Amino acid sequence: MKKRLSILLLFISTCLFSQYTETINSNRPGTSHGAFSVGRDVLQFEIGGNNYSFSHANLNDSEIRGINAVYNVRYGLYLENLEIFLKGSYNTRDIIDNYKYNTSQKENFLAEHSLGVKYLIFDPFKNKKWHSEDLYSWRSNKKIKLTDLIPAVSIFAGGDYLFENNVQYDDQFFYLKKENFGYQDQNTILPFIGIATQNHFLGKWVIVNNLSLENFGSGYNKINYIFTLTHNLSNPRWSIFAEYQIIENDIYSDNFFKFGIANLVSKNLQVDLNFGGSLKNTPSNSYVDFGFSKRLDWHRDKLPIDRKKLKELRDKLKQEKKIEKSNKKDSKKVGKQNKKQSRQEKKQIKKANKPQRKKFLIF
Repeated sequence: MKKRLSILLLFISTCLFSQYTETINSNRPGTSHGAFSVGRDVLQFEIGGNNYSFSHANLNDSEIRGINAVYNVRYGLYLENLEIFLKGSYNTRDIIDNYKYNTSQKENFLAEHSLGVKYLIFDPFKNKKWHSEDLYSWRSNKKIKLTDLIPAVSIFAGGDYLFENNVQYDDQFFYLKKENFGYQDQNTILPFIGIATQNHFLGKWVIVNNLSLENFGSGYNKINYIFTLTHNLSNPRWSIFAEYQIIENDIYSDNFFKFGIANLVSKNLQVDLNFGGSLKNTPSNSYVDFGFSKRLDWHRDKLPIDRKKLKELRDKLKQEKKIEKSNKKDSKKVGKQNKKQSRQEKKQIKKANKPQRKKFLIF
């Protein structure tokens, strides 16, 4: 029991670094990837529904209006800094073609899905000298330090799968433009790779940057950049955010502004509302989105092992066991000697107490 307790105390005394947080860590209401994972053995659903509208000035003000159900499923794998994610959407939209056929049609389809992994390669918060509080200076804790500018960095990669070809290269008007410009159809499966950085300032501000290369190998490579700013309000359950996104490729380029608010209902549930759009008219775009994030938490801290100390402890226990065995052997040997000596003493006492018989000489 003492041996087991000693090993347990050794594990507990080691320092533990984990990306798991006591409250839900959601990418919503934005669309960027945060640098940190959800944590090992955590399953998280980030779901939303939005109403959107597009209008394209170069296509005689053709319009697309619809409802989009979006979701992102994230799961923390065995390593604390690794997660797998699946993102996708289901669309219902009305297309009003004022450009060529002067027709309208309704479509329901499963849009592009993305399956990928994200891995944290650098976590500055592990450095306690950079991110510890100064107990002697209130002012020092209330200002931005140079070390705050060093971000957490993760990389993500995976593939996009196109279930149906209604929307290609993220362009809602692809089919109206395809016939005039001779664009090639998007491949069914295309890879993507990107980097995500995350900075925290003054305990209330978070900045996330994403830069990714998508659709490479198709002839129409896409560069996707997202900047997200989040601010925690005086009531810590409420936060606001602003986001700016740039998409660049030869078929469809755009920029979006997004704003929203989120409320932490419980440590495993968050709800949010956001809206946004673009400033140009080729196409113009606006949307309103409502969603929530739900966490299923099976996380258990896995205590790291200091192998050097563990080896020293095992060697010590082994040596103690060896000494104990040697002492037991010596004790047994001494016991045998004492037993033998005791038998001899008893024999001598018995002999000394034996009555002497008188001897008679017979003539």
